[in-house]
Amino acid sequence: PEVLERVCGYLEEWVMERDRQGPDYRFAQQPSIVPPPLDVYQFIWDRTRMIRKDFILQNYIGNGGKCDARAVRCHERIARWHAMCEHQLSHIPDFVQHQSQQNIAELGQTMKTLNLYYDDALGRSTLEVASEEKLDHNQGCSSDIVMGKSPIDFDGSALSNATDGDDVSKRLIGKHGMKSPTRGTAEPEMRGLYILLTMNNEGGMEVLKYSGRLCVQRPDVFYSRPVQLALSVFQSKKEHNYARFFKILRSPATPYLYACIMFKYVEHMRKDALMIMSKTYGAKHKTTGEPFFDSYPLENLVELLCYENEEEAREACLHYGITVQDDQVLWRHSKFCEPHDPVKNTIIQLKPRKMIRTIECKLRVGNDGFVTRLSVCRGAVSGEGATLSKSGDLQSPSLLTAPITSDADRKMAKDAAEQARQEAVEMEKARQKQKSENLLAEKERFEQMEKEKLKAKQLEAERKRKAMLEEKHRAEEERIKRERQLEEARRERERIEQEKRKREQEEEKRRLALEREEARKRAEAEERERERRMREELERRKLEEEVLRQKKEREAAEKRKRLEEERARREEEERRMEQERQRKAEEDRLRKEKEEKEHQIEMMWRQKIERARKIMIWQLWRKRMRRYDCSQNSTDRLVRLDPTRTHYPSPLNRINSAFVAQTSSLA
Repeated sequence: PEVLERVCGYLEEWVMERDRQGPDYRFAQQPSIVPPPLDVYQFIWDRTRMIRKDFILQNYIGNGGKCDARAVRCHERIARWHAMCEHQLSHIPDFVQHQSQQNIAELGQTMKTLNLYYDDALGRSTLEVASEEKLDHNQGCSSDIVMGKSPIDFDGSALSNATDGDDVSKRLIGKHGMKSPTRGTAEPEMRGLYILLTMNNEGGMEVLKYSGRLCVQRPDVFYSRPVQLALSVFQSKKEHNYARFFKILRSPATPYLYACIMFKYVEHMRKDALMIMSKTYGAKHKTTGEPFFDSYPLENLVELLCYENEEEAREACLHYGITVQDDQVLWRHSKFCEPHDPVKNTIIQLKPRKMIRTIECKLRVGNDGFVTRLSVCRGAVSGEGATLSKSGDLQSPSLLTAPITSDADRKMAKDAAEQARQEAVEMEKARQKQKSENLLAEKERFEQMEKEKLKAKQLEAERKRKAMLEEKHRAEEERIKRERQLEEARRERERIEQEKRKREQEEEKRRLALEREEARKRAEAEERERERRMREELERRKLEEEVLRQKKEREAAEKRKRLEEERARREEEERRMEQERQRKAEEDRLRKEKEEKEHQIEMMWRQKIERARKIMIWQLWRKRMRRYDCSQNSTDRLVRLDPTRTHYPSPLNRINSAFVAQTSSLA
């Protein structure tokens, strides 16, 4: 742990400000190149991540493992660095697009580890374990200033980097941290940072659970100034109270690191503010129909939403479809809308600019200028109430310096933690009592102020009455003086008028002479112009007659040509009709010949069919006759055999009827 704490000190003293200390050969191939801020950030991000992993490998996990003030201090310094970078590097587009989310994730992991240390059952987060080696540094700090060249901010202003600066005495870590009861740890500050960091988690439920657990288990931390400030920010965001949110952000009492974490919610709160204002302002009166609160000064919007300048505010209004005319925001002519990407169909975000006027100004401590990143990481701008004052710990110096190795030491540490909690409750009661006394004193002071105000109003009324009398007397004198001046001015005007009339008469004579001369010249010019126009008119008429003659000749030629074409067309049509009549007569002749030939063929086939039918009938008749002869012979034989029968039907009649039916069917 001692080595890891010294590594943190080395990074703060030798590496963190390299992008603001001029060229460095270790960050580029050419010694004249200044290291980019993003390269410095990525290097420190990698080293601090390894430091946290090393603590885990050494079993520094709180309950069930090791825990002491050294591990807590290292993680707090890392957390401050991540929180600071969230705003200090917001002017770099690559950081905003690719590194910001990763930076917040690493800060979250660091804060979770710190919560494990703070929730240690034995209360070891503020216990200093004595080292076996005698080290010549204070809590990993070899120096109180940044080593190398004095750093210069991005805008060219020099930073405070002196051992006797005002920020050195306010640091929580270093030679002053060794004397602190909490040994340089700042639990309230880190608890408040965790609340600000997790305001969006689970819709705010994580903050409520976390603060409820703090109120029950650690009331001294819960009622501390940083935690209450963080809860105020959470409440204002939850209620969409943008005025209170930005008021807290502007307040000098808000610590720098808290403002850096609040910066990541600025875009959302500004959008909510513009949406609410666009719906509220510019509304029409129910009876008259006239809009009220339609015009809103742009400079007021800059102050309200903490914009850097009017240009940024105007850009935000245009981004969300709000009309800005001159220096006024017109709500009635606006309709709030979020622009969408036409390709990806996603909402286009409007990232806020770096808030130098609102946030970076909080780095000024005293009259020495802005502090360095080393001072920020060591708690110089953590603000009032960042640490807990534990007087009970000072009564047991052996407990703070000796290693925890036995059950008796653990019991003693637990008793000390319990005593600290009881003292915190007593301190809270005393704070409430002091608050009530302050309220009474404030009330008395308010009544006294009211009396003084009433007396001042009476004096002011008397002074105004005397001033009115003096003003009336002075006005009378001014009136007399003004009348005298008006009389003198009237005489002067009359004199000037007479001179003016004389000048006008002379000018009128000169003008008349000039007009006569101009009239003569104008008449001569008109005569010349008339002659010129007559010549042009004669030439124009001759030209028109020539054009008309040529036109008539062209029309006659075209008419002759049309007549010839018409005659040729009629002759051609007559020839075509004669050929058509001949063609039709030839077709009729051929058709009649064809029909005659087909009729002859049909008659020939009918004769052949008739002859064939007659032959067939004759053959059938012959066949029937043969059958008749046979039946006649049989009848004759039967007659001879049956002497009783006297009459038989004639076979010839049956043959004839059958022959007729068959011939009719064949026909």
